[in-house]
Amino acid sequence: MHSLPVRLILLLCLVGQGILPLRAEDDATAPLPAPGRVSLDAPPPAETLAPVGIEPSLPAVPSPDAPFAEPPIHVTLPPLEEELFWHGGSYLYEPIDHFADVPTPEAIEPPPPKLPPWWQEPQPLALPHDYLGSHLIEWQPDHNWFGSQGPMWEPRLVGYGSYELFGAVFEENGQRHDGIGHQLYVDLDLALTGTERFHVQFRPLGRENTGGSFWQFSDPDGYQDNSTGIPQRWWFEGELGSIFRGWLDDPAHQLDVNVTAGKFPFLLHNALLMNDEVTGIALGKNTILATPLSNLNVQLLYAFDEVDAPVGNSDLLVVNLTGDYRHAFIEATYGRAWSHAASDRDTDWAALSVTQFFGTLTLAGRIMFKDGDSAGTGDGQLYVLESNLTRLPPEWLEHATGIELAVSYLNLFHATSGWSPIAGGNFDRLRNLFALNPLLQIAAGRSLGDTYGLAAGVQLFRHHQDESIIPEVAIEQPDGETAWGIGLRYERKLTARTYLDIRGLKTWSDSLPLVREGVFVSTFIIF
Repeated sequence: MHSLPVRLILLLCLVGQGILPLRAEDDATAPLPAPGRVSLDAPPPAETLAPVGIEPSLPAVPSPDAPFAEPPIHVTLPPLEEELFWHGGSYLYEPIDHFADVPTPEAIEPPPPKLPPWWQEPQPLALPHDYLGSHLIEWQPDHNWFGSQGPMWEPRLVGYGSYELFGAVFEENGQRHDGIGHQLYVDLDLALTGTERFHVQFRPLGRENTGGSFWQFSDPDGYQDNSTGIPQRWWFEGELGSIFRGWLDDPAHQLDVNVTAGKFPFLLHNALLMNDEVTGIALGKNTILATPLSNLNVQLLYAFDEVDAPVGNSDLLVVNLTGDYRHAFIEATYGRAWSHAASDRDTDWAALSVTQFFGTLTLAGRIMFKDGDSAGTGDGQLYVLESNLTRLPPEWLEHATGIELAVSYLNLFHATSGWSPIAGGNFDRLRNLFALNPLLQIAAGRSLGDTYGLAAGVQLFRHHQDESIIPEVAIEQPDGETAWGIGLRYERKLTARTYLDIRGLKTWSDSLPLVREGVFVSTFIIF
């Protein structure tokens, strides 16, 4: 048993460590803070902190070592539903012009109505599983690519398309072309793996690129039937390393060689050199590292049918290279067409495009050459300078007009008298009538001799880019004849599956073939 001095020493040690209170009433009356919370209550009155021996009426001088007492903080948080409605991060908005009535006194106007959390974007028809759905991968070792260790198939059929109703009032070269019509696109996609698929597209109401079947009210009037049951596009595409992986000595070796065979669309140099649907085969390799360029992609195309070249029915060989170098995108192309009719129509093309990004400003320069075609239009060149600038409008303008983003553009070009693209058969003939930009007319195959021109406009986005307004002006001078015009295009997302497209233009010129005006209205539903 310890003596009395030892007990007193132990008691003083426990008190000094804060284990025992000095007075029993201090421990009984002092409230303990809640676990995990910081008390922001106001400090006790000054008289309770007055030191012994100093009158309470005299002000107490705080000690320099005393901790700083924060003033009380009173924060009133809004209801959770209201805070999420206003500051919930990324939203999906309804594409309609109405606003919800949110009782928020500090708000100038309520935010656009958002879609409910359970809303899903319209999905295409998919069998046997939902499109991009979560499901177990069935084990089917008997259905795979070549070799015993070839990648296993997981077949999936996806169907989608669109139906369109349109009306047009158009006059060109003194001739009227008025009518209403419709168009239907049906795409079927059979995917075997993540990199291989078969694809087929039908246009039952408008073969090739006629734009559809329509009733024409002007002379000659009547129904223009462009319907067909023949597939307009059909191809197989895949990656050779995946297809033949079972035959490779090293299963981890990556070929990264893509192949496409069938009838498929092919575009070059922003569709100015080529925009066509051809029948043939295309190869691509995009993992070539031993060059100064990054993302180097080499493409080889051989087309033996459906080539809408100005030299007539022909075979086509194209080598195309694209790559990045210090924020510049570079595209170089060589092409040759062999005419089936006569060797003096054989033609070579060479083109170089460089696109440079300067923040919100983008500049693109293109030089294209055509050589040969001695029995046709002969040699020719096309020089193009394209630019666009993306800007946010001032706050006052956004509040007054609802414009959230503006992309202005200016295109300058010079086409010599012998210039013609490789092929431009993939342009929609109906919509291209209402294209004001002369470059699109030239890319589609129109030839008016030596031509200078420019096109300038601005694309204005509203309602979270569900609405677009594009005013445009253009001037061209083919063979000394001057034509200028104005155009306006309006695009609108009406519902999750319905869209509206309105186009209008008017041109003026002393040359009657260059005078045209009209309005095109289209609404289409995707499924």
